[in-house]
Amino acid sequence: MGSGIFAVVNVGTLRLYVGETNQLQTRWGSMVQQLMEGRYADPDFQAEWQRSQGQRHFTFHTSKDLLGEKTLRGRSQLLADLQKQG
Repeated sequence: MGSGIFAVVNVGTLRLYVGETNQLQTRWGSMVQQLMEGRYADPDFQAEWQRSQGQRHFTFHTSKDLLGEKTLRGRSQLLADLQKQG
């Protein structure tokens, strides 16, 4: 798995963080490490992680996961956005 779009969901608040990486396979692990060390680049996401007290409140999804989820709200917009990116 190379580059791609991913989403991290805070299951407690249902907030969604969407990003893009060229290292999709290792992205979640590196994010968790940075978040646990308090050095994640996005201060809002870091604060949300701290408030939620860590990993068990968050889930990681690739765009393939999201596109396969038929009940996802806003799925048609997500499809359109992904098609624009090629």
